[in-house]
Amino acid sequence: NAYIQIALTGKNFCASAWNAFILILKNALRFGTANSIGFIFNVLGVLFITCSNALIVYAALHYYEPYQGLASNWITPVVVAGLQGLLVGSMFMSVFSFSSDTILQSFLVDEELKRPDGMRPAIMNQFIEGVEKK
Repeated sequence: NAYIQIALTGKNFCASAWNAFILILKNALRFGTANSIGFIFNVLGVLFITCSNALIVYAALHYYEPYQGLASNWITPVVVAGLQGLLVGSMFMSVFSFSSDTILQSFLVDEELKRPDGMRPAIMNQFIEGVEKK
């Protein structure tokens, strides 16, 4: 979170870490909700990527002519493909997690600054007003 604040504000690491800490404390419910929903999407994404990778290898070993009978045991290649899918899925979904944290912090910093309406796109003003009413 400190690195996100560095990118947003341009301050040093310690000041950015403190600003991120204060921002999370002020908006604990929002961060908690976003991280909970993000965790569910993260798990589902990793699970989908892992299973689809293993399923593709299984289908290739059983139904694709050049690979039929190539492996004496189909379990080992499917498990290895599943582990590779788990690795790739974890890396991909970590990027998703970091980007969702960045979007949330950017929104909260923008909301905290309360810039004049002329500094934001019109659609953003409507969105901010809708959030402030809730």
